[in-house]
Amino acid sequence: MTQRISRRAAVTGAGLAAFAAAAATAPSALAESRTARRVPLDLTTPVGNVTAYLKLRASVETQDVYFWFGGRLDLAVPGEPVRPIIDVASLILRRTERVGDLAWNVIDWEASMYRHLDGGAWLEPDEEIINPHTGRKVRPLNYREGPVRFRFTDQEPRILGSRDVMPQTGKPFGYPWKVVAGDLYMVKSSYIRAPNWLQPVDWPLESSGKDIVVAAHSSLKAKLADVENPRIASAPTDFAYTATSGWLPWMQMGATPGFVVWAESGKKLFSLDEAPADHVERLRQVHPSWFGRPEPWSEFTNMYLQYKEKHGAR
Repeated sequence: MTQRISRRAAVTGAGLAAFAAAAATAPSALAESRTARRVPLDLTTPVGNVTAYLKLRASVETQDVYFWFGGRLDLAVPGEPVRPIIDVASLILRRTERVGDLAWNVIDWEASMYRHLDGGAWLEPDEEIINPHTGRKVRPLNYREGPVRFRFTDQEPRILGSRDVMPQTGKPFGYPWKVVAGDLYMVKSSYIRAPNWLQPVDWPLESSGKDIVVAAHSSLKAKLADVENPRIASAPTDFAYTATSGWLPWMQMGATPGFVVWAESGKKLFSLDEAPADHVERLRQVHPSWFGRPEPWSEFTNMYLQYKEKHGAR
């Protein structure tokens, strides 16, 4: 796909709105903002549902936020105990470009790093660990992903500018939600099957199969009062993520039956000063390009493409 919307054009056209949105949703302004009159959203309608979801996931105005999260990867092989292999920690720069009355581009640049289990030390470049299933020494690859540009409207979301792996059902926008004790929970479930960038004929150890198969569930939680507050464009939000996927290339599991179990959690940040200092310091060493602005990098990349680049096309 070649359809792209220039960040420069979006920011130029909405610069004052972006500034106002950022000021209204920064932590220092939240106490004052929360005194504003609430405007109930009908979450059963596509318009109310997507508006609430954008306030949790990103923003309803042109604005940058961050998501910090971390957790663990386990190996699940049929007939064997589930075994932990490594911990992972990530930061996402998430940029909202409001491009219409009910249209937003939300762009993600993600940078992830591995550390030893149980919150241990960060892995050094090319450091080896033992795959607990095979007993083989493997080298985890710290990776970047993005830019991934999502288009949100009152219809189901799409991906622009890179491979769109999201199912197309033709349905209006509508994610499951619950309100419990004044908190709004919204869940996005994705079931993806797409061609693998590393085909098994060329990468017999690194490829999990001809297709990448993923089932992922992201849960977002924020105060309903913040979501229904017209002065808050981006609500403080907690995040949890679980997924199953095929083996990652560096695990060298080949055609072994089974899958990776992902379990992570974190939260939205409005400034990098809110992120763990050791994480930011390490990120500057491992992924310095993530700190580039106005955008970290322009061409799409991910773990599979970086593995292929590092180890040579076959």
